[in-house]
Amino acid sequence: MMLTATRLTYRINRFEVRAILTATVLSVVVSVLVISWIRNSGYDACLVGDGPPSAACLELQDIGSRASRIASLSMQLAGFFPLLAGLLLGAPLIARELDKGTARLAWSLGPSRRRWYLQRVLPILVVTSLAAMTIGIVSEQLTAVFSPGTDLANSFVNFHNRGVLIATGAALVASIAIAVGSVVGRQIPTLLLALLLGGLTLLAVIEVDRQLLTGEAVRLNGENRYGNDLIVGEGRLELPDGRLVTWDELAQIDPTIFEREITYPYVEFGIPRERYREIETREAIAHVVLSLGFLGAGAVVVGRRRPG
Repeated sequence: MMLTATRLTYRINRFEVRAILTATVLSVVVSVLVISWIRNSGYDACLVGDGPPSAACLELQDIGSRASRIASLSMQLAGFFPLLAGLLLGAPLIARELDKGTARLAWSLGPSRRRWYLQRVLPILVVTSLAAMTIGIVSEQLTAVFSPGTDLANSFVNFHNRGVLIATGAALVASIAIAVGSVVGRQIPTLLLALLLGGLTLLAVIEVDRQLLTGEAVRLNGENRYGNDLIVGEGRLELPDGRLVTWDELAQIDPTIFEREITYPYVEFGIPRERYREIETREAIAHVVLSLGFLGAGAVVVGRRRPG
């Protein structure tokens, strides 16, 4: 029964499913080719080398610059994949059947609307999550190319644009689109509303977590201040007596400071790299909880809609 329902769901949404799967496969193929060339040609050493480029780097510069731009673009686009996949697969899922009236026919033949809802939602969520997870893994590999020697399991490099957050973010946007479609019942309005609500929700999760992290920030010293740690909040200047002040506060304490050649250590606060997996997991759980909430709301709406 579930297999039959899955095939039906695929037929109804085959254009969107094929589009996302095709985009995923193309992204994987291009990224694998770029990563293989950069590593096998030795150009990865040119990306982080200090001093003047070697003769080998100069020989590879033309192809290498193009490969680097492709890799950089792929990493940037990975951050938008949750919104794209979630909207394309989630927005028409329920809204299309309500719009065309096929849902009413199915409800008249089937004993349970909730079962009908789950039979359509689960396969699409699986496709969305797997495709997005694939993109997240590819983005992780691309990040590793540009950050050789970095333990990405303990680094905030390219945070939010790699790994599991791509998958959970896509599932969240798809869930929002499904819920909106259950309420609106029209494809185009659903797409527009889900785009707005999905984007705002993803940003809200990041902002709420950032506010929480502000209260958890610790002083970052030396090399920890750059690259791998997550900078949170505004930095401070450390006075000889140990006080930490902002530039404005320093100007009030000593208005002539900018007229004299005196420098104070600059102190930054943030989250150490060792907490990356913890913070990533926390945001992923928030995505999953919100997804379940939206899916539950969609199920309630479908269960209470009038047949007409």
